[in-house]
Amino acid sequence: MSKKRKSKEEKEFESVSIQSDNILQYMQDRFHDLMQQDRMDDAIAIGDEFIEWMKGDEEEIFLYYNEHELKELL
Repeated sequence: MSKKRKSKEEKEFESVSIQSDNILQYMQDRFHDLMQQDRMDDAIAIGDEFIEWMKGDEEEIFLYYNEHELKELL
């Protein structure tokens, strides 16, 4: 069985998904680390930022870039 080649859009979507997952995992890990260190104010600040980021803003645009892709364009 042959594998279907991914389109540029599919690759881009996958790249953004992976980057978003990595950011979310970091925020979760950092939140738990701060809680274990009894740094509740800092943990709450991370939690608040997470909620704000997930909620989004209709006027805010989610921008990203892939350093390797940018270098390929140059």
